[in-house]
Amino acid sequence: MATMKDVARVAGVSTSTVSHVINKDRFVSEAIREKVEAAVKSLNYAPSALARSLKLNQTRTIGMLITASTNPFYSELVRGVRAQLL
Repeated sequence: MATMKDVARVAGVSTSTVSHVINKDRFVSEAIREKVEAAVKSLNYAPSALARSLKLNQTRTIGMLITASTNPFYSELVRGVRAQLL
């Protein structure tokens, strides 16, 4: 799996520039943006959800403890919660 460092190396830019392109949080010239996007595509780079959750201190997950999984009420409850979260 490719990392942000790999993308930076292939694009010939810093990892912070790669981060700015991916997060769209700062201005990056069109030429640099295209180089980074080409590197992302060629390496099949996908941001790590684990790394992002550690950085932001947010996992974006929810846990549910169901005691009676055979009761149809609970499966409907889980479906409803999932539908609201997505």
